[in-house]
Amino acid sequence: MVRRPVVKKEYSLGERVYLVEIAKGLGLTWKHFVFNVKASFRKGPHTVPTCWQYPEDRREIAPIFRGAHMLQLNDKGQELCVGCGMCARACPAKCITVKRGKPAKGEEDKYAGKTMCVSFEIDILRCIFCGLCEKSCPKNALVLGQDYELADYEPEHCIYDKDRLIANFHRARSEGLLKPPPVPIPVEAPPAKKKIAQKGDEKKGSSGKASVKGGKKSASNRKGEA
Repeated sequence: MVRRPVVKKEYSLGERVYLVEIAKGLGLTWKHFVFNVKASFRKGPHTVPTCWQYPEDRREIAPIFRGAHMLQLNDKGQELCVGCGMCARACPAKCITVKRGKPAKGEEDKYAGKTMCVSFEIDILRCIFCGLCEKSCPKNALVLGQDYELADYEPEHCIYDKDRLIANFHRARSEGLLKPPPVPIPVEAPPAKKKIAQKGDEKKGSSGKASVKGGKKSASNRKGEA
């Protein structure tokens, strides 16, 4: 085992007199204290590095912020979720459980699809708020909102069921905090089938010509041999 050499540091006289260093630290603290006291008397929103008086003072949240989950409804009030389970498959934390079913007779108008989610649960304690569930949803039913006050004293209250997720949607809509629908990514149209058929016919014709030419060559070779 190799031992590292011990380096002895030589302190100056000012460093050895620790009262000087304490005075420097107190001077820096006093400087910031006076600056913050002056800034606290300014009017308007806080634009200086002072303490925000939460919950009275709140910052604006970015529209791409990923907070509490919600299950969206369409303009007719129908549930968009069809219970496909794509969000549960894409979730890396495995905190989503979805059960799929068909609506009962006479309740088809409550759902936008032919199928619906019988139960939908999200464990917020396990969620990492990555947003993969939102991106994988084909119906844009599951969305992460802007609500970030999710702390609770009981772990059972941190499991969001279907009713709570829909309630989050109604609250966000009443407050005007719903996200706009995602912009579809333009995709090039596949080539028409007629063009593919024409290309196939051209290949067949070229192969037929090559075979005829080959036949002529073989016949001439036979004459030369005779």
